[in-house]
Amino acid sequence: MHVEKCCWKRSKSVKLYGKLCTPDGSMNVLIIMVHGIGEHGGCYDEWIERFVLQSVGVLAFDLRGHGRSSGIRGHASINTIKDDLRAIIKNMHKKFPTVPVVLFGHSMGGHIVLSYAIDKNVKVQGIIASSPWSKLVHPPSPLLIRLAKWASHVVPWLTVRTGIKAGQLSQTCVKSAKTDPLLHKKISIKLFTDLWTNSETILRNKHRLNIPLLLMHGTADPLTSCQASKSFAQNAGEYTTFKQWHGMRHNLLNDTGNEVVFQYVMKWLSKQIIENGTVQNSCKMYRIA
Repeated sequence: MHVEKCCWKRSKSVKLYGKLCTPDGSMNVLIIMVHGIGEHGGCYDEWIERFVLQSVGVLAFDLRGHGRSSGIRGHASINTIKDDLRAIIKNMHKKFPTVPVVLFGHSMGGHIVLSYAIDKNVKVQGIIASSPWSKLVHPPSPLLIRLAKWASHVVPWLTVRTGIKAGQLSQTCVKSAKTDPLLHKKISIKLFTDLWTNSETILRNKHRLNIPLLLMHGTADPLTSCQASKSFAQNAGEYTTFKQWHGMRHNLLNDTGNEVVFQYVMKWLSKQIIENGTVQNSCKMYRIA
C-alpha cells in the first residue's frame, strides 16, 4: 500500500489535511471518505486497509473544524464543506483521470454526500451513504430549533456539545472515544442549523438520481432515522440501492458484524462501478477503466 499525505490550502487561515492510500498494483476505484461530526479521516483506517487489498484506493481527509484540519472545532457551513469537497474531487480527477471516483459519507458525511448527489453537475461516478443524518431519532424541540436558527445569525461560531454517547455508535467507538485525541463532541450553532434546514430539503423533494447510490442504515440506530433513509431511497429512482442492517447501531463501519457490511459494499462497487462499461452522469458519460 502506498500512503501519501495531502494538504489543501483553502484560504489564508484554512488548511485541510488528509491521506491518500492506493494499492501497489492497479486501482479500480477511488473512494473519497467524508466523516461524521466530531470524527476525522483516520477513524476509517481499518476499512481503508480492506479497500486497498481489493484494489480500491481511498482518500480520507479531515473536514474543516475536525481532526488536523484548521478551524473552530465542529464549526463550518454546509456550503463551505461542499465547496471543499468539490475542490478535492476536482483534484482527484486531475490526479487519476481514468479512475472512477465514489463518495462514501457516514452520518453527517452521509448527509453531505446525499446533498451533493442532488445538486447539479455531480462529478463522481457513485455515492455511498452510511447512516446519513437526514432526520434525527430524537430531535430538539421546535422552540430550541427556532432559537438555534436565530443564534446562527448572531453567533454562528458558538459551539455546544453534541450529546452523542460513544455507546450509541458502537462498542468499538467506546474505546476510541477514550484514546483518540482528535475526536471531539462539539457542533456549532451554524453547522447544526444548516444540517437541520438542509435535511428538510433532502427529504421534502423527490430526487431522481442518475448515478449509482448505495444507502445503508442500521435498524437499531438511536441517532439518525433508518425510516428517513428508506423514504429517501424509495424516491431516488432505479439507480439507488437501499440496504437495511437489522440490529446494527449508528456506526455500521465499526459495529459488530462490520465485516459483512464491507463485503456487501465491495459487491455493490463491483456490480455498479467496476463491472459497468459506462455510468450516466449529469455532465457526461464516464468510461470506467
